[in-house]
Amino acid sequence: MMKINKIIALPVILAWGVFFYLQFECPFLSALGQNLSPNFLPSIIRHEFFWLFWLAFPLLILSFFKGRFFCWYLCPVGLIQDLLPGFRPARIKTINTLLFLFLFGFGFFSLNLLAIFDPLVSVNRAVTALHTRALAAVVFLAPVLLILLLNTWRKRFWCFKLCPLGALFDWVTKLKTGFRSPERKQASDPGRRRALLTLGGGLAAGLAWHLFNRWRTGIHPRLIRPPGALPEDEFTDCCVRCGSCIGVCLTGGLQPSLLEGGPEGLFTPRLVPAAGECDEFCNKCGQACPTQAIRYLPLKQKRDFKMGTARINRDRCIAWSQDKHCLVCEEYCTYQAIRTEKNRNGIDCPVMIPDLCRGCGLCEKNCFATPFHAIIVFNEDAGRMIKSG
Repeated sequence: MMKINKIIALPVILAWGVFFYLQFECPFLSALGQNLSPNFLPSIIRHEFFWLFWLAFPLLILSFFKGRFFCWYLCPVGLIQDLLPGFRPARIKTINTLLFLFLFGFGFFSLNLLAIFDPLVSVNRAVTALHTRALAAVVFLAPVLLILLLNTWRKRFWCFKLCPLGALFDWVTKLKTGFRSPERKQASDPGRRRALLTLGGGLAAGLAWHLFNRWRTGIHPRLIRPPGALPEDEFTDCCVRCGSCIGVCLTGGLQPSLLEGGPEGLFTPRLVPAAGECDEFCNKCGQACPTQAIRYLPLKQKRDFKMGTARINRDRCIAWSQDKHCLVCEEYCTYQAIRTEKNRNGIDCPVMIPDLCRGCGLCEKNCFATPFHAIIVFNEDAGRMIKSG
């Protein structure tokens, strides 16, 4: 089997790489490719996009009859490990079943950790890392490098000990063997009891985490979500941290969050205006999102979606504080959200109109190019639509 894997590994890996790389021109391919994984179910079952789960149904059918066929012959993460040396052979026996059940239960009320660690998501992040800026590249490549490092210790350690998709295929295969077994196991079987207790523990932990996040108020005021993002609680539940939106962002303004939104917001996308603004005529992030944590908005609606509000610090603005002529922010604002007002010395100074500001960050980006950085976008009043005249 290993020789066959080495023969097919390179063309399959290249095919997956080309497929995911094409998302930068056709963002919907990202959503299509990653929704092939059944691990996306907890992220979409609570929303109107449940129909996307049927994209993964063929893989479940295949695993019912052929076990880990996908893992051995189609999974890019597994095939990459086959090409690399390992000091010890892998055992085909898994110990990740209970971990899978816990994460599965946890995802129904809170973060879908199954999808976050899914191999197709990992590959997508790695491809995105090659197409984006330094911070995202380091963040997205780290998990894949860890998997390859574990492989040097024991061949396919990730696949047989930790991978949630592999564990799901094992469970589906057990359904077939259970149906064929002439001996019916008792309901009091210790393995079943452990499985039920673990699943219940995951459900309880996910519910507790969800309630805790509802009780905890406030996020970092500089945490700007992409246009069309769901409300914060729903967004962190649905987002699987695949990085597709970050990879397709035309300006590089979308970057992975660290702890601005708390632990549950780790690696979720945020707009960093200093890195790049939200382009007025781009809605690729909504097209690329596989779980619709970022809803797709037609360009007309996207232009009227409010991500936040820019504020001008008059103490740092050279027009207001130093009587110097500077209206760079007004020149760049495409929404006419910045007007001018004369100060006490008759100098034209910028004034923000909050009701017209979309929070795109273009003014902050260009003010940041000056030594003073007098404009900052906050997530104030984010998530509503502005009625354009």
